[in-house]
Amino acid sequence: MDGFLDKYYFGRNPTELILANYRNLHRQETDYFGGFTTFMGAYREQRPPDDNDQGQIGAAYKDALTEPGGWKVYMYLQGETVPKKTNHVRLSPDQKDQWGIPLLITSVEYDDNDERMIKDFLKESKDMLEKAGCKDVTTYENKQAPGLDIHEMGGCRMGKDPETSLLNAWNQLHLCKNVFVTDGACMTSTGNQSPSILYMALTARAANFAAAEMKKGNL
Repeated sequence: MDGFLDKYYFGRNPTELILANYRNLHRQETDYFGGFTTFMGAYREQRPPDDNDQGQIGAAYKDALTEPGGWKVYMYLQGETVPKKTNHVRLSPDQKDQWGIPLLITSVEYDDNDERMIKDFLKESKDMLEKAGCKDVTTYENKQAPGLDIHEMGGCRMGKDPETSLLNAWNQLHLCKNVFVTDGACMTSTGNQSPSILYMALTARAANFAAAEMKKGNL
């Protein structure tokens, strides 16, 4: 981004901007399901080191920090991975932990729907940056493995049928009534937003139900 060379910021990074999902909100308008949240921000490049620079230490390095280079602008997404049967967790048939409990195997991968979403994000975001006056815009997919950034969930999902779900409508295990699971495991997807407030609400709801069941002598 040209200009603004008289501007800087304090701390490691300036405040990041979050652009709410704008895809498939009121109708299906793309060739994929779900949507994505866009994160964006800007930072000043570090001045290129001199030939005698000794790395990120010493007086020369500190002097370089006082003379930053130009501005860089970035955008990245957090997208919804829609529920699919192939993504699942299961107990290992032969590996156990130190207490003799079978280890949990997580099997998850991205599919064509995810790839189409990423392709759309890269095109739309590049267009936005260029409209904003950015130059030399490049796009790339880092091929990051599932679960390293976004809020994956669904390992102990809610449902009416004990054959296809572990929890009932109150986040209570079908087969063990005194156990409640109220975190992200209970739902297979919460879109592309940070889901903490939702699970706080589910926890309060489950706690009220559990207290009432205890008073009735059901737990």
